[in-house]
Amino acid sequence: MVFFTPCLLFSNIASTISLEKLLAFWPIPAFYIIFAGTSYILSQLTSHAVGLKRPYRRFVTACVMFSNTNSLPIAIISSLAVSEAGIILFWDADDTQDSVAARGISYTLFFAIFGNLLRWSYGYSLLRKEEADEEEIVESDSDTLDEEQRLVVPGYGATNNEQRQGMPDRQSSSLTLTAQPDDTMKKPQEETSNLLSTFPTLPTDQNNTINQPRDHVLMRVVKRIHRFMSPPLYAAFLGLLVGLTPLKHLMFDQDSFLYPCFTKAIQVCGRAAVPLILTCLGAQLTMISQSQQPADPAIKAPVFTAIFVRMILMPFVAIPIAIAFVVYGAQWSLLATDPVFITMMIVLGCTPTAINLVQITQVNGLFEEEMLRMLFWSYGVVCVPVCTFLVFVALSIVDKLV
Repeated sequence: MVFFTPCLLFSNIASTISLEKLLAFWPIPAFYIIFAGTSYILSQLTSHAVGLKRPYRRFVTACVMFSNTNSLPIAIISSLAVSEAGIILFWDADDTQDSVAARGISYTLFFAIFGNLLRWSYGYSLLRKEEADEEEIVESDSDTLDEEQRLVVPGYGATNNEQRQGMPDRQSSSLTLTAQPDDTMKKPQEETSNLLSTFPTLPTDQNNTINQPRDHVLMRVVKRIHRFMSPPLYAAFLGLLVGLTPLKHLMFDQDSFLYPCFTKAIQVCGRAAVPLILTCLGAQLTMISQSQQPADPAIKAPVFTAIFVRMILMPFVAIPIAIAFVVYGAQWSLLATDPVFITMMIVLGCTPTAINLVQITQVNGLFEEEMLRMLFWSYGVVCVPVCTFLVFVALSIVDKLV
């Protein structure tokens, strides 16, 4: 979270983006904005229709808005390029399988830049505990407790402190959202993980009262920005700075002095991020499968709501948008005539939830079990048939329209 993932984001963004690509690939950020906005609207409407509480509405929104934009789409286009179906993706008679794979990976990485920027900013805040959540959950839990007392305790209105204090301690996942005794509640400022304890923090307002007249405005602005940021987000912005300036040639030109001794080291460290994430994910999934406790019923509604919106509803949005771009977009961009681009936009609009969201839940100590079960059902059950169907649909569209 503070080293390997930032290295991955910096190396991918800085090496991929450039001012020329930003101008030539303008449909990609347009597609991302449309997909992200539609995902947000669908998640909000579906969550309210199901009757989810506010914390779980944020969980569903994060799972729906932030999809897998790296590993799965790259694997799909790499496989399609070397298959017999890859001929459908040729742009012209001189196209090759290597060119198909290179264009698809380039589109995917460029799309992932915008996903990473929003995921590590807005997505990070969505999966963080808020004070309003505690109040809402305590009130709902008190109502539930009162209903139980009304059934079993004569004289409704009497308190049962022994029963409430005897409640088992809850784990830091879905069960964090259940009420706890007031003296054990933690405020968001106290919920920093040991993982982020080494990340530098700025002084608080109380510690800055002495120098407040001198640096009041500047320090408040810096603290607000720092509170919104995270280590991967700092790395993403630094990658944008390098990629859009002459620093890119200094760091990524293989003849440069910095490339073998500095840039190459960052790239190697970044490659360790995904295996580490998958290792931690597999370990926690094993722990859940070996535990004797069944899933909390409160988990099922948000998990399956997120899967339904992400994997079932989003294809009905992504496919028509891609078809409309093929039919009407050729006059504005040559990418509308590239079969690889159309295929990748359909795939990127419908991939499962991003795996690295589990990092955010672990750091924040919230929604851990929900996210693990979400990823298990998304990748272990739903992903294969849905993605197979989407690839066939995408190939049919480009074969007939492009």
